[in-house]
Amino acid sequence: MARIDDILSKLDNGAPTVVDIPGKRDEVFRCDALLVKKEAPGLELIFSPNAWQLDDLQLGANCPLAVEHNGRHVNLIARLDGANGDRRLLFTAREPIAPETLRDFFRVGINTTIEAQYLAGPREINNRSWKISGTTIDLSGSGVLALFPEKPPSNKHIQLNITVPEEEQPIICLANVVRTYRVRKNRYQVAFHFENISAKARDQLISCCFQEQRRQLRENVRTL
Repeated sequence: MARIDDILSKLDNGAPTVVDIPGKRDEVFRCDALLVKKEAPGLELIFSPNAWQLDDLQLGANCPLAVEHNGRHVNLIARLDGANGDRRLLFTAREPIAPETLRDFFRVGINTTIEAQYLAGPREINNRSWKISGTTIDLSGSGVLALFPEKPPSNKHIQLNITVPEEEQPIICLANVVRTYRVRKNRYQVAFHFENISAKARDQLISCCFQEQRRQLRENVRTL
């Protein structure tokens, strides 16, 4: 496996990057950013305004990064060291993600139907049951990013029903909301991290991701 300094030297300044940042309360913040190269193994990521609050983030945590490079993703682990202003975070790249662990972080853009619901128990006086339907934006073996017409009324123990292409039955799992962002009127982008998902369901999701990536690569080749 290539040394981390060699990998960083080949990446482009301004490369689009997706990073999962652990929070202090066991949540995970998935954010889009742009890469700024520093003296290896250091790097910096630039985020959109209000993408995170530093007090919510777990400094010193290892974060998976997916950096776009030549039409593909380079997957790295980097330690969150601190902030440089209110839109920049500083990292130390530690190692590339080995193929056998890539399955935990691999994600791909997939648009399919998703249903989120919460079933309140008989003793939950202050909570109510609810259900909303939306469309996925990207999908991985550890979570999903989706677009909904309203903000989920609660954030914990949410049942997701995800329609997976070429599967007869939807995948059902429990998840927690890690981030909600209002993109425009009556449209909310919601990131979920799977709380409880069977090994079979996770494998189905990962298989779907790889199949979709291969399809997208074939389409890209045809348009060249």
